[in-house]
Amino acid sequence: MRFPKSSDAALNALLQSRFPAAQAAGSVFALPGSSGQSLRLEWAGVPLVARRDIGNLQSGVSLRRHYRALKRLAPGLGPKPYALGNGWLVSEFIRGEVVETLADAGELAALLYTLHQHRRFGWRIQLLPLLMSYWQQSDPARRTPLWLRTLQRLRAQGEPRPLRLAPLHMDLHAGNMVRSAGQLRLIDWEYAGDGDVALEIAAASLDEHQRQTLIGDYAQRAALDARQLGLQVACWRPWTMVLMAGWYERHFWQTRDSQFITLANDAWNRLKNN
Repeated sequence: MRFPKSSDAALNALLQSRFPAAQAAGSVFALPGSSGQSLRLEWAGVPLVARRDIGNLQSGVSLRRHYRALKRLAPGLGPKPYALGNGWLVSEFIRGEVVETLADAGELAALLYTLHQHRRFGWRIQLLPLLMSYWQQSDPARRTPLWLRTLQRLRAQGEPRPLRLAPLHMDLHAGNMVRSAGQLRLIDWEYAGDGDVALEIAAASLDEHQRQTLIGDYAQRAALDARQLGLQVACWRPWTMVLMAGWYERHFWQTRDSQFITLANDAWNRLKNN
């Protein structure tokens, strides 16, 4: 096996320690959307994903915490973790079809309810420090009065008191769902942590009609009052909209890729119209 960068020697050593009797086989290539930081590979006939530690380039992300999240998941929810070390996390590559649109509300509600019933990860999701880091690590010319006012208001309010604490995935969009053997499984758990179930719904990439339908289906499964859940989701929506906009702003400043400006502007417009 040949790796494209010098640090991949560390990955090779990690794989040899995890599969000491195996010989490398197959191809290696960057996964879409990973900026070259994630590799798809075959080792000992096992399909794998290897994620590189990018240090402080991505706020709120830790390979060690990601690995711990995968270790705590029940089989069938996410990829199996194999190894952590040498600046890499190696986990199962889930064969299947990446869904083009989020599952229907009933299927998505069932998936989330299953996840939220499992034991907690052991660390809380805290949005305010992440929001502030996105502000500080963005283009100064893009730090608008709207952004500053919203941050000040959210900081004064404090995060909503949780309706129900549970383990959350916190990055629900179609590209993070794989249909494998007829079952939906979630990938990309780097933002996972314990938090309010309403935060998970508020952060999901859904239009508002889909979100309201999901609220009803989830409330029924979780024995929650749908109106109360809806109000709690609404409380979290400004937080998640600023979170999304800030993520785009930060990535624009890092990459100078204009697509992130377009996405950020869309997010700010939704916030203004909310």
